[in-house]
Amino acid sequence: MGESRPRDARPSDLWPLVGRDAVLRTITEAAEQAGVDGVVIVGTPGVGRTRLAREAVARLDAMGHPTAWATGTRAAGTISLGALLHLAPLGDSAIPVTGHTFGRIVERFTVCGGKRPVLVVDDTHLLDSASAALVYHLAVHTRTFVLLTVRQGQTTPDVVTTLWKERVAWRVDLQPLSDGDVDTLLERGLDSPLDAVTRRTLRRLSVGNPLVLRELVQSGLDGSALRRVDGLWHLDGRLQITLRLGDLIEAQMQVDDPAVLAVLEVLACKEPLCQPVLEGITGHSAVVQAERRGLVVVERSGSRHQTRLAIPAYGEVIRARMPRARAREIWGRLAESLAASPRRRADDPLELAVWRRRAGLGSSARELLAAARRAAERLEFEVAERLAVASRDAGGGVDANLTLAEVLASQGRYADAAGVLPAPDECDGEERADRRAMLNEKIDYWRHAVSPAPRLPTGDRAVDAVRTWTTLLEGHVARSLALGTSLLAQPCQQPARATISVATAVMVAAGLVGDTGLVERASATGLAVASAHRTALPWAMAQVRGARCLADLLGGGALTAASEAVEIAYRDAVETQMAPLVGLWTAARGIVAKAQGRVGPAQQALREAIVLLDGHDPFRLRRVYLAELAGAYAMAGDTVQADTWLDRMDDTPAPPGALFDPWIERDRAWSAAAALDLPLAASRAIGAAKAARESGAPLVEALALSDAARFGAAKEVCDRLTELARDTPTPATEVFATLATALATDDAHLLAEAAETLHHMGHLLSAAEAAATAYRLHVAAGRRTAAKNALVFARELLAECGGARTPLTDLTGSEASLTPRELHVAKLIAAGMPGRAVADRLDLSLRTVNNHLGRVYAKLGISGRHTLAQILTQPPEQKSP
Repeated sequence: MGESRPRDARPSDLWPLVGRDAVLRTITEAAEQAGVDGVVIVGTPGVGRTRLAREAVARLDAMGHPTAWATGTRAAGTISLGALLHLAPLGDSAIPVTGHTFGRIVERFTVCGGKRPVLVVDDTHLLDSASAALVYHLAVHTRTFVLLTVRQGQTTPDVVTTLWKERVAWRVDLQPLSDGDVDTLLERGLDSPLDAVTRRTLRRLSVGNPLVLRELVQSGLDGSALRRVDGLWHLDGRLQITLRLGDLIEAQMQVDDPAVLAVLEVLACKEPLCQPVLEGITGHSAVVQAERRGLVVVERSGSRHQTRLAIPAYGEVIRARMPRARAREIWGRLAESLAASPRRRADDPLELAVWRRRAGLGSSARELLAAARRAAERLEFEVAERLAVASRDAGGGVDANLTLAEVLASQGRYADAAGVLPAPDECDGEERADRRAMLNEKIDYWRHAVSPAPRLPTGDRAVDAVRTWTTLLEGHVARSLALGTSLLAQPCQQPARATISVATAVMVAAGLVGDTGLVERASATGLAVASAHRTALPWAMAQVRGARCLADLLGGGALTAASEAVEIAYRDAVETQMAPLVGLWTAARGIVAKAQGRVGPAQQALREAIVLLDGHDPFRLRRVYLAELAGAYAMAGDTVQADTWLDRMDDTPAPPGALFDPWIERDRAWSAAAALDLPLAASRAIGAAKAARESGAPLVEALALSDAARFGAAKEVCDRLTELARDTPTPATEVFATLATALATDDAHLLAEAAETLHHMGHLLSAAEAAATAYRLHVAAGRRTAAKNALVFARELLAECGGARTPLTDLTGSEASLTPRELHVAKLIAAGMPGRAVADRLDLSLRTVNNHLGRVYAKLGISGRHTLAQILTQPPEQKSP
């Protein structure tokens, strides 16, 4: 259900001004101070000097200041007073006497009374000397307030410099926008959010330069690389460099020195680049000149100096417009330099092979193979596939085919992988044999159209490591645990990658049965192996941490810890800009948020994950993400969106196995609850619990039974939850049993106790429902103090849930605790009527009205009219805390 923005639905020509409020205040306050004669705005090209000046002059004009605008240009700079001639009274522009025109312009700005006049001169550095002298005269010898913009690094007329040097005017150095401001500008300019990778890419290319940012966006829209998918802007592929963007960037760079251009061309092919390497290709003086002009930045990195483009978008334009022969020459020089170096960095093999191919040079099969493996580690599977094929064609043999099969399997192309997988007798040596065995087992499992029959351990530790996972996916939790724990008992007797596979499977399985001790032990083993083999298995650490997060989520007792861990991992992933990795952690972020009941963040994260992982779903988990997104909308009471996402889920291929079936069925139950079909919702939740019980996953069974209790079936599930709490004693099972018992017996005090425990564990929505139910029971029993306390707690929790609306969160009975007079006063105040008007209408004193209002606030546990309006002015079916 992706959508692309219509071609005529473009961002407005004038994007909102963002991140400049402080500077605008400085300008407007300066114009009001008699001792300040002007402000000089200094900034790099595209940073927004002109846009800021226009906004400032609009505000000053609205404040009553007479305003005038002039722009310095190179052409006008060849004529005396050329940029300011239009400011002379009509007819004076034809008078050739400069002194006379000078005087008439001064006369125009010499006014008595009223607000002081404002003269804005854009690009003041391009003024001729007479114009600059006139600006200085107006600032110093008249009441005129001058607002000047100057391009950083350009020679400026001395009289203009004198203005800020002698503190006649204030100087403001306009900085690039911060990352947060860039994000805000993008969302406001495009009127929709962007996915994390697209947002990070546009930030990196523009480095906070508003003009470059806007033109990059426009270029993406023109070339259809930037499109809206499921409500998010997504950059699909590389930006097309339009003629407009290319011309604008070239005009901004103003490169007329061939030596400087050569520096930029090399950096456009590779940045950052070690300074000695760059100077070896272009020469030292050219690099110095490029740095002096602000086109490149030289930074210290450890013991070396690295050089990069000041604005990475420059590289996109230069590379797109570079002659092909020149590009091949640069790639060849870069490859030659890298080949002669020690090549200690992890990316060196990949870069060497890619540069040689771009230069039209050859590489050995071994070099191509090393490059393919590194590309796969970077999740650049298309590049890895091309390099692995090239290695095979160059005589790479078994290793090339084995790597190619791994790359194809990583893309979910299991049939293709099976076609190139070497035969067992070709894979001599332990390392090859283990890789081949694990890969063959994985391919065999995922190629089945239906789940294969359960298979017994083979005795081959590499194969059994994979079977630990596939057995778990099939829904045989106990069998997976038994196999996994036996393998983990002797981790040194199996390949490191096999140990990682086993440790992650055991963590998840242990989470499903609530064995936190085993989760800890498997996590420790996995982390130790991942740390020891960081170079050979660069993603092992992320795999272990991801499995630990999933175990905490499934265990149900550590949602707060899971949320904190996933946020850290998500931020780290965004820095890599690897869409599949970001997508996976975004999905985890959304699933954890939904489990907590934070429906807004859950919806946003899961939608983003679905966009980022489009085409990257080797394990067919898209169905789970779609179901979870439907559940998140259902928790917000949005039945339309919940049904829409469930329909998309039904059209998505299901993964083999039964592990995720209970989880998906829980989301179907929530969709029924959102439609207020609580009997169907409870039935589906109980069905999910039955499926989880058959798989041997008591924690998922407890979650599903807890859902059923919340849907009105507490009496039906109470006994089974009590059994689970006895047989699988964990904080989660115990609190779910308590919650069901309290709901079944209408025990308000027990509900309040459960709400506190659930809140501590991170189950925010369950806690809010328990507190809200306790409030209603206290009100019905006339326990006003207890009702008020429960109401306050429920409101706090629902605020954290951000938009959740379920059958048990209903607080529309809040006004039941008010007297008729208090309720009448409250409703009039909530409707927006002033206190004095309420007093007149009810024939009361204002003091009496205020006393009634104070008691209303105390009883409802609120502190202002806005919250009161939220409670009392919405229709019953729409009310929310």
